[in-house]
This record gives sequence, C-alpha cells and structure tokens, in this order.
Amino acid sequence: MLNIFPKTKLTTIQKICLSGLLIALVTIFQKILAINYVPGLPFVRLSFGAPALIMFSSIVLGPFYGLLVGAMSDILGYFIFDMSSFGWFPQITAIYALLGLSSYFVFALVKKIKNKVVLTIVECATFAGFLLFITLFLINKSGILLWIKIVVPCALFVLLSVLFVLVYFLDKKHKEKTLYNTYQISISAFILEVFVMIGFGTLMKSLAFGFDLFLMIVVCQSIVMFFNLVLETILITVLLKISKKYIC
Repeated sequence: MLNIFPKTKLTTIQKICLSGLLIALVTIFQKILAINYVPGLPFVRLSFGAPALIMFSSIVLGPFYGLLVGAMSDILGYFIFDMSSFGWFPQITAIYALLGLSSYFVFALVKKIKNKVVLTIVECATFAGFLLFITLFLINKSGILLWIKIVVPCALFVLLSVLFVLVYFLDKKHKEKTLYNTYQISISAFILEVFVMIGFGTLMKSLAFGFDLFLMIVVCQSIVMFFNLVLETILITVLLKISKKYIC
C-alpha cells in the first residue's frame, strides 16, 4: 500500500523551514529568472528550474508541502514581483498547486517500474508524437514566418536528443543507490508536464485568457515542456543526490 507521506529524517520544523526556503527560491525562479508574458503570448511562462523545485519539494517533504510551495510561490511572485498589467489569476496558481500536490504520487508510482528500456521507449515515442504535433501546427498555421517553422522543430529535436543523452550519462555517473534513478526522474517529470502543465494548465489558462486560444496554448505549453524536461531531469537528479542522507 502506498503511504501518503514519504519517509524522511527531517523533523516537522525542518520541513517547514525548507518549505519556506523553497517558496523563496521558486518565487525568484518564476518571476525574476524567467520569461513571462511574451508579447502576443501572455500565457507563456518559461521559468528556468521552478517546476523542478516544486516537484522536488513534493518528493522530499510530501504532497501537502509540495502543494504549499507551488501555490504560495505563485501568489507571492505575483504580489511582490509581477510588473504586468494583468490581475492575479487563481487559475494559474491552481496549476502550480496541483503540480506540487501530484508530484509525490506520480514519482512514487513510476518508481515501481524498474525496466529502463520500457521507460525510455514510452517517453521517446510520446515525445515524438508531441514533436510531430507541433511541427504540423506550425506548418499549417498562417502568419508564422518560414524560419520559425523550420528552426522551432529542429531546436526541439536537438533538445529531445540532449535529454536522452543526459539521462543515459547521468544514470551511468550516479551509480550509488538513490531514491529514484535518472530514467524514473525523467519520465515522472514528463508525465507531470503532460497531464498537469499541458492538460490541466491549458484548461486553466484558457479560463484566464479565453478558450479561443486553447490550441495555441497547447502548442506553447508543449514547446515549453521540451525546455523544462532537460532542466527538471538535471536539477531533480542533483538535488536528490545532495539530499540523499536525509531520505530513508
């Protein structure tokens, strides 16, 4: 039976303090070290590492701490650092709250899959589907410059290749036993990106910005996913290695 709370050596006070630190870090990564509100694409947010930190908080501290980190970082980020003319969207906060809540359970379930070949094939095949979808959308979308239609799919293919090379070498390098191997980390983050950031995220952003942008939001979220997965795989692998002694 799957326990709700992960086994760690951290006390409740330590978890609260670490949650506060992670909230501060995620807030900075989401609002200062990020690309927010791209002209013409206000629903795009490319934050360099924030989703990884939210996932990590859920894995190590538990799902409810993860929810707290995800929700509070977005709320604080808006009220402290946001310089846009948009109001606060609780729908957007809900995306990061769900990411923090669900990460623990997704990682715990994927941990039961030990076959690295199966994990790689499933992730690669699904990624290929997303790449094909994005490419076809760009080709058939009028008003998009030709060089964008060529460069974006090529760049995403390169990122996809980099991801699988990183997974292979990181797994080879870190042979000592950790909570999750790199293959499990990569596909867990991938599942969360697909169902939370793309699926639920598109629905919430459509409620905020209008359902007429639904397909465009799906495409943009899918493109962002390619960037996020590389960072999430690296950061979560490194952070779990560093925090290994605090996890039973």
